Amino acid sequence: MSVKRIDLNLCIGCKECYTVCPMDVFRFDSVAKKSVIAYPENCQSCGQCYLNCPGRSITIVNEMTGYSITSYRATTTARNAKSETTK
Repeated sequence: MSVKRIDLNLCIGCKECYTVCPMDVFRFDSVAKKSVIAYPENCQSCGQCYLNCPGRSITIVNEMTGYSITSYRATTTARNAKSETTK
């Protein structure tokens, strides 16, 4: 089981899923003002994101969901790597 986005347009940008997730599955895109399911493979199906989502934009599905690296993950990883090398 894994978290899955029903409709990104339903996300109201409240950061509840980002805040309550114990497995750090979500990131928040401050430009789009939406949560991003960045690490679905880390989902432990606790349902906290689903229960706390006021916009009902996410659900828990029976199949395991995983994605190839997203553009968000790629840019975040590249940015973090760059900041690590400048320290």
